[in-house]
Amino acid sequence: MAFQIKPHKSAAKEIRRVALERLQKAQKALLLPAEDRARGIHQARKRIKEVRALVRLAREPMGKHYRKENRRLRDINRTLSAMRDAGALIEVWDAMARQTPERFSAPEKQAVRKQLVLRGQDGGTTVEESHNLLREALDELAEAQEAVASWPLDGKGFALFAPGLRQSFDNGRSALAAVAQAPTDERLHDWRKQVKDHWYHTRVLSAVWPVAFKARAKLLKELSELLGQDQDLALLLAFMDQEPGLFGSADQRTELIGLADETRAWLQASASSLGKRLYAEAGNPLSKRWARYWKIARGELR
Repeated sequence: MAFQIKPHKSAAKEIRRVALERLQKAQKALLLPAEDRARGIHQARKRIKEVRALVRLAREPMGKHYRKENRRLRDINRTLSAMRDAGALIEVWDAMARQTPERFSAPEKQAVRKQLVLRGQDGGTTVEESHNLLREALDELAEAQEAVASWPLDGKGFALFAPGLRQSFDNGRSALAAVAQAPTDERLHDWRKQVKDHWYHTRVLSAVWPVAFKARAKLLKELSELLGQDQDLALLLAFMDQEPGLFGSADQRTELIGLADETRAWLQASASSLGKRLYAEAGNPLSKRWARYWKIARGELR
């Protein structure tokens, strides 16, 4: 089923239903055959991020349980990321190659890709390590599913999510302001996390006004992808600094750094322009406006 809460039903029951559905999808993805392991891990991580966003949306009624569940889900994704991060460098390299294929067809650059592929096989872990990490993640997922039934979700309707929506959105505005002041890798990464949370919140509440929320979600996804591409290039540059020998001659490394910096400047400018528009209002008026949409939709769907 869709990642969506239905306004005409119990808000607490809907949060639990959606959370369990996404956790079960994550579990199913991790049980895919070994040849689909990379795709399964990627899908599982996305489903778990959706549940973390739900937890943040309900952070106020969850009280002290919020930190526990947020940390649990964070740790599962960290376990899975250990099996995926090495392979991510190949994706970054290929994205750069698509931009300027003529520059990346040279034998020296083809040799770099081969080295990255060799290093990224099986996520940079041994078969035994991968098996243990997968087993650990599946055990933690099972515990997370059991915990959903005990989430304290006292409250009715939109009031259950309003504080979480407001705080998450204002966190995004603060992160944008920090990036505008100094666009460090850390601040850009933090802003992307906040953008993704608001994207998830927009999607899960989209039943209140499907056409408008679908359009907003599309723009938020675009913003997240711009910041994600920038983050990937930052990862590549950091790795190039740690292991320069993998990237060929000094001249080639200088060329790659220049290309990455040029691309990052464009990505950050595009993200800033879009972000200013999406975060033009504060969290309180946005939350109040969405609460009115909820009330209208609830009346229409009864």
